[in-house]
Amino acid sequence: MEPICDSPPAGGGRTTRFVFVGERRSRRAIQMGVKWEHGRLCARTLHAALRAAGLDPAQQTYLNAYADADPPAIDEYAIARVRALAETGREIVALGRAAHRALARAGVPHRRLTHPAARGAIRARAAYRAHVAAVLR
Repeated sequence: MEPICDSPPAGGGRTTRFVFVGERRSRRAIQMGVKWEHGRLCARTLHAALRAAGLDPAQQTYLNAYADADPPAIDEYAIARVRALAETGREIVALGRAAHRALARAGVPHRRLTHPAARGAIRARAAYRAHVAAVLR
């Protein structure tokens, strides 16, 4: 595991590493074979906001609280991994309400971030980037 460091990397962004926990992959994401790390679909919005906040999306960890199966079920392996990462000092961030509820039930301390696919005023690029910057500060 890489050490956590608050000094800026050569590229100028912050190297603090976060663990972003989503709910589960959408049907479209499963069809496309993409995950949060790929920066496609709603992850594109999150990655852009992270870059705007000075964070490298490739240096973050992404997990989903639920398995891709139907009906959705908590992914116990993912929750155990989140707990282990939290114990090492990594900052856990819930992406949306469902992820927040799963982490809260599991007793994992975390920050709450609006899901990048949320509708309404937060959907505006500038608003979402400001929200991400404020939560991750």
